[in-house]
Amino acid sequence: MKKQIPHGPDDLSCPMWREPMSKVCHTCPLWVHIRGRDPQSSNEVDEWNCTLAFMPKLLIENSAMQRSTAAAVETLSGEVKKADGVSNAMVGTLLTLVNRTLDQAQATSRALEGNGVVQQLLEKH
Repeated sequence: MKKQIPHGPDDLSCPMWREPMSKVCHTCPLWVHIRGRDPQSSNEVDEWNCTLAFMPKLLIENSAMQRSTAAAVETLSGEVKKADGVSNAMVGTLLTLVNRTLDQAQATSRALEGNGVVQQLLEKH
């Protein structure tokens, strides 16, 4: 079944065909059907028109989507920076604790060696 494509308006001429739109638009591949919301008024759109006529509205919608995406990326970037700062602080604290534990273990080992305890334990085993 062939798709029903409406004719263009009688009172306008196609700038490419230089004919009344009612005679040529229904045969042109640039004559398309658009459904959605108008980015300027938020009204529902359900119309046939030339893609060249839709271009300004589509460019405005595309710009709005790009701004929205940029804002979301900026928010995500801020959250990642916060998480990075927290993880860096946690790693620093962990390294400090590990170094303290190693230092204490070395000090204990030296103290035990000075008393001969380590030598006695090694001799027993």
